[in-house]
Amino acid sequence: MPTEKPWRLAEAALPQLQESPPRVAVIPMAATEPHGLHLPYATDVIETDAIGDRACEIAHRRGAAVTLLPTLPFGVQTTQQAYPLAINLNPSTLFAVLDDIAQTLDNSGIRKAVILNGHGGNDFYTWLKESHAERRVFVLQVNWFDVARGVAEGLFAGGGDHANEMETSLVLSLRPELVDMDRASDQATARPRLAAMREGWARAPRVWDRYTKDSGAGDPRAATAEKGEQYAEAVCQRIADLLVELDAAEIDDRFPFE
Repeated sequence: MPTEKPWRLAEAALPQLQESPPRVAVIPMAATEPHGLHLPYATDVIETDAIGDRACEIAHRRGAAVTLLPTLPFGVQTTQQAYPLAINLNPSTLFAVLDDIAQTLDNSGIRKAVILNGHGGNDFYTWLKESHAERRVFVLQVNWFDVARGVAEGLFAGGGDHANEMETSLVLSLRPELVDMDRASDQATARPRLAAMREGWARAPRVWDRYTKDSGAGDPRAATAEKGEQYAEAVCQRIADLLVELDAAEIDDRFPFE
């Protein structure tokens, strides 16, 4: 029986892919790490897979030939190694994985892809610059948490960027049984000692067991499932717009420019 979600590669069968070959691949990249005391280790995986699924569904229903790859559950965790089982893949490891994925897409005739990143510790721009001349697949990176910042600012007041009000609201809307709001706290973070770091024009990796009390950053206690659903809808609609536009775009000698 054909899958009801043909945009999900993991649920598609060979005949479907042969009859309706995708033109755009979405590569979800996440992480497995602690998220304060109230959210599960799979928070980034849950969020990124759900956002990718909904965005691809919207794009599919609008006629885009898109496929959602299985979410990679591991990411860069070099600064969270004080916590148990924060599974680390070094940036160079992730870049090698992307090299192989891009080659597979090329072998399958797919020329367009979007890295859907759901973990702040991942950054693939160096890979994009380093590899662009060596691959035929055009690849964009999208951090879904950057897609609708205006919407987020209107919904969430807790600040921070990890297990905060936004992330907690999302997981409440997706997997409420995994959220323990009784353990949610203010999740205050340490102030940088150096003025240049406080002012934002100098930076260094945040070592999370020094920067936070319990791996969370930002007060999540005002989170609600309703806020999470509203935010997710805005994010997914905008990502779907991108996928539809990318699918329709012609790759010529000036692409992606006019």
